[in-house]
Amino acid sequence: MLEEIIITARKREESLQNIPETVVAIGSEVLENAHITAMDDLAGLVSNLNIATQSDNTPGVVLRGIGSFGVVQGVGFYANDVQLFDGQTVRPEDLERIEVLKGPQGTLYGGNNIGGAIKYITKLPTDTYEGSATVEVGGYGTQTYSAVASGPLTANSPSLLQGRISLFDTRTDGYIYDPVLNRTVDGGRQSGGRATLVYRPSDSTTVTLYLNGDWNYSADGGNVLYKAVADNVYSLQVTDGTEPKYKRGLYSTTLKIEQAFASGLELTSLSTYFNSYGDSTTDTDKGPIPFLTGYDHFATNVYTQELRLANTTGPFKWLVGLFGQVNNDEVFVTSRQFNGDPGNPSTFTDPTQFTYQPTQPVQRHNEYALFGNTTYDVDKWTFEAGLRGDYYNNSMTDALYGLFNEQHGNKLLPKFSASYHIAQDVMAYASIARGFEGGDELEIFDASGNPEITKFNPETTLSSEAGVKSMLFDHRLRLNAAIFYTQYKARLFQTNTIQSGQLVGTIKNIGDSHNYGAEFDFAAQLSEGLLLSGTYGLTKAVWGNAPPYLDSDLTAATGSNVFVNLRGGTAPDVPSYTASLALDWSRHLVGDLVFGFRVDASFTGYSFWDVTDHYRQEPYQLLNLGARLEKKHWLLSGHVSNVTNTLYNAGFSSAAELGAPFNVGDAARPRLWSLSGTYRW
Repeated sequence: MLEEIIITARKREESLQNIPETVVAIGSEVLENAHITAMDDLAGLVSNLNIATQSDNTPGVVLRGIGSFGVVQGVGFYANDVQLFDGQTVRPEDLERIEVLKGPQGTLYGGNNIGGAIKYITKLPTDTYEGSATVEVGGYGTQTYSAVASGPLTANSPSLLQGRISLFDTRTDGYIYDPVLNRTVDGGRQSGGRATLVYRPSDSTTVTLYLNGDWNYSADGGNVLYKAVADNVYSLQVTDGTEPKYKRGLYSTTLKIEQAFASGLELTSLSTYFNSYGDSTTDTDKGPIPFLTGYDHFATNVYTQELRLANTTGPFKWLVGLFGQVNNDEVFVTSRQFNGDPGNPSTFTDPTQFTYQPTQPVQRHNEYALFGNTTYDVDKWTFEAGLRGDYYNNSMTDALYGLFNEQHGNKLLPKFSASYHIAQDVMAYASIARGFEGGDELEIFDASGNPEITKFNPETTLSSEAGVKSMLFDHRLRLNAAIFYTQYKARLFQTNTIQSGQLVGTIKNIGDSHNYGAEFDFAAQLSEGLLLSGTYGLTKAVWGNAPPYLDSDLTAATGSNVFVNLRGGTAPDVPSYTASLALDWSRHLVGDLVFGFRVDASFTGYSFWDVTDHYRQEPYQLLNLGARLEKKHWLLSGHVSNVTNTLYNAGFSSAAELGAPFNVGDAARPRLWSLSGTYRW
């Protein structure tokens, strides 16, 4: 039979099948067998999810048509209920599961979750000593070393103090080749680890300390953009004359204190500190001569505190909480312009032949909230009501130019649902929720080349969903289906405005869209050791109320300003459909020796890269294969992703959109093989 999946989407433990909204849970076994090692891999397991790592190593996420690549992230990332602000990598050897929460999650999780949330649940320390060590090699010079150790830290009382630590180091030569530099330029090395300490001084008190560190260093350039000929001509080659560089470090700590009372109440405190910093060098003009180069240094410091009181027993369950966040982001950007003779290579290294323009924007994001959520069981019905009062204050300062701008606001984020148990394992439900993304500031260069701070307005969503969740045939088949409709207002996109007759790049609210669709997922235990699973999602995101939009491509082509009506068009970065199918088979050979095999395929429909539907990503399919041989103390496995070596873009922007003389593309990963060996004790 299929195992029951317990998740914490509503900040308490409950069965996946009892939550009146669409949540996809990916367990540790699937993460390992499917060889999920990067955020991009999640899209092949979750319907209506479009996700790709951007050129600055931050995620571009669109879920059910909410969000947009390279702009403001509409889907939040979390580790154990604490938001991640950088470094949303996937290291499956230390994850219990990944939960993908679809639809607005503002009521319990706050702003920046208008499209949903992705939660990483890390593994806790074990009652007995155990550990593992893994060595993996693969294509493009990839090497990964990882280790895990877990168990009690006090001999006389094993449950009093327990610890878990996991470490990894991975490196690759990269697959993007630069003939100017005569080497690949997207390689690098990443190291990191997690440590968890659990202290239980009594049966009613638990103190958990989470420590996390991640360092991306000796990297050439992360995901390097290439000069694209057209939207459907793909390349694994760039011609950057400037060596790209990217390095990033981050560390975070979370202190979680849980106190249970005799009355059944539970008090939880979450105190966190998050810090990240990094440097990058980018060849802005994408040519063999270093005409224009960008140097960025960034730093982020975030403090959060959450306090909540809950009653999770009986027919009436409730939760109330307080939340506060102070977030400081600082970026020091320097643009270097070459003014020398391009025919004289000796001038490329002469500092007097360059001019520099620095900017130093400092952003502050402060958020404070009071929230609550209740559920009430009446016979076969369960009713849910939740509300969050959210206040934000965002500002940007550039002391180099005496610039300052700020905005603040508040929003009520309600949520309601009703579910009915048709049978013991069959539930129908309907829900409605509001999402909110606070307004923010952006520093741009005007037509004269001077920096200025502009601001964009908040985005909001109102999403309704209806669905059925079921376990059939003696828990051998899990079948969940849902339909949804979302009003997405004032959505953002990276675009151009006209200043002094010139196109100036910016981010702005360009209008509303109506998103609707359907999705289903299933898992079938066909026999012992044979599991078939699949997903299908259909999304349509149609522009509604939108003012006349400046068509950058037609303006550049005709030499005069051309405005178009977006109504009825398709919003960008939204695949018309997504689907996946996976077959996982395992069989005992002799004794405790087990052989396993997995094949999974994903299917992605067409999508548009731009607002006016000029540029389109054609449908594509990906096929992955994996095999494993394991005993009690060891595991040997092999995996090939993108078996057919399908080429497609993870991002594309036209020259007119960028205000540049060339298009840029972001090549997705080609075929990659790997072999690994793990020893367990």
